[in-house]
Amino acid sequence: MLCQNCGKNEVNFHYTQVINGVKKEMALCDKCAKSLGLETLDFNMPINFSSFLGEFLGETSDTDFLPTFSKNGTLQCKNCGMTYEEFINTGKFGCSNCYDVFSTGLDNVLKNIHGSDTHIGRRSRLTANEKKKVAEDIKKASDNKEKNENMNKDENNKEKIRKLNEDLKKAIKEERYEDAAKIRDEIKSINENG
Repeated sequence: MLCQNCGKNEVNFHYTQVINGVKKEMALCDKCAKSLGLETLDFNMPINFSSFLGEFLGETSDTDFLPTFSKNGTLQCKNCGMTYEEFINTGKFGCSNCYDVFSTGLDNVLKNIHGSDTHIGRRSRLTANEKKKVAEDIKKASDNKEKNENMNKDENNKEKIRKLNEDLKKAIKEERYEDAAKIRDEIKSINENG
């Protein structure tokens, strides 16, 4: 069997790639496997989570079977020096300029992840008049709450003053004049602070 890449040499290397349940196989010779960077793969190493999504982030199309190997060193940020391959492996940018440098690849990544490369965002379902009505209702509710709190405070103060007046009469009747003076001062304080 001849190499599927060059079509000249005998096959002695088989490469299988499974992405989203789609299995693709390639039979290669030693030279082609080496040129694609496949001879240095260590299949006994533990999973590297920093590059776990590398294949997902890479452009996968039928015409480009080995996207991450064929794009080695093609794009590089002039500001920080990060390459497209480093971005695919880490999933992180080196600087803000990387967004512009890797924009072509980003469009495909965003389409793969979100289904679109355009942000639509949320829109309110209320019309301008409905929004105004909701704002007015909230303000009215807030004002009513404040009124109710003030009314409750007034009622509580009236009840306290009534009870203190009873205690004051009782203290005077029992000739506890020091207690009566304290009660009188407390009534005066409530009336002043409202």
